[in-house]
Amino acid sequence: MATLKDIAKEANVSIMTVSNVVNGNLHKVSKEKAKLIQDIIRKRNYVQNETARGLAKANSNIIAVMLRNIRGENSLSSMHNATLLGSMTQRIQDLGFYAMVNLVEGQADISRTLRSWNVQGAIFLGMFDDEIEEIYAQSSIPMVFIDSYSTVRSISSVGIDDYKGAQIAADYLLQQGHRSIAFVGPPDYAHSVIQHRIKGFTDKLSANGLTLPKEHRIVVDSASDPASADKAVHALIKLLPSISAAFVNSDQTAASIISGLSKRNIRVPEQLSIIGFDNVQISMQTSPQLTTIAQDLDKKAALTVNILKHRMENPFASAESHVLDIDLIIRDSVAKKY
Repeated sequence: MATLKDIAKEANVSIMTVSNVVNGNLHKVSKEKAKLIQDIIRKRNYVQNETARGLAKANSNIIAVMLRNIRGENSLSSMHNATLLGSMTQRIQDLGFYAMVNLVEGQADISRTLRSWNVQGAIFLGMFDDEIEEIYAQSSIPMVFIDSYSTVRSISSVGIDDYKGAQIAADYLLQQGHRSIAFVGPPDYAHSVIQHRIKGFTDKLSANGLTLPKEHRIVVDSASDPASADKAVHALIKLLPSISAAFVNSDQTAASIISGLSKRNIRVPEQLSIIGFDNVQISMQTSPQLTTIAQDLDKKAALTVNILKHRMENPFASAESHVLDIDLIIRDSVAKKY
């Protein structure tokens, strides 16, 4: 099996240069040399370390779960991610496999993991189109993508109807008499979950002769970051009383906002109605309990693992794409506006 020295010799570069490429330090290598080295790595089926080399000789029984992460944060502090990952991990173990969880910040992390371990399958959460194309170029292992609105047609994917969910949220607020509504959520990247939710929300408003003013679009950087939620609280208070409701992209953020408003003596739902998204456990622990759009995370986890198992057993099976439905759960955080 190829070593760093072998790769360096074929590329006519130093071992340190190859090491930088293998470890994702691409800023230290020219684009031309990095591409040459990556091509040789793929051709020679290079595996990074001795442990991985041992695994490459036989089935590893490892399924990689790759979750997008932002430097300085912890994606597993997201209740949505933690709930989904916990359910998937249990199902992976029930099948007799090991779940290897990877928090990845970009393509270099993904590439390094796929090269270093002889995984038998992989599950990806929240990847972008360019990353998906590169993943397919580098590996032929069975894969399933979760919540990826990709234009790559050959992928197997599992998601929910985010557009419909946002429309239901907007429609319910409108039915309760709300006409000036804020939207709280992360930046709307192209081909992302949030982009579809914003589109569903604004389309429903538009169908009722309303718009979402720019100042009513409140951006939060992280669902689990208290500082982000606190900024959202301040932004919402500034909009009062011109707004009467807010659609919040995640229950976790909504719960933090309800708490932050309460500390400032702003009553929910009397002064501001709140509707969330996900129906994770915290939605029933807020005061008042949170009205929300529910997705079945256990069903999403089970379907994802079952599709991956099928693809591992049938490598040439056609790709599968599943969109799961959602429900409105009415609790106490939305008041009727007369």
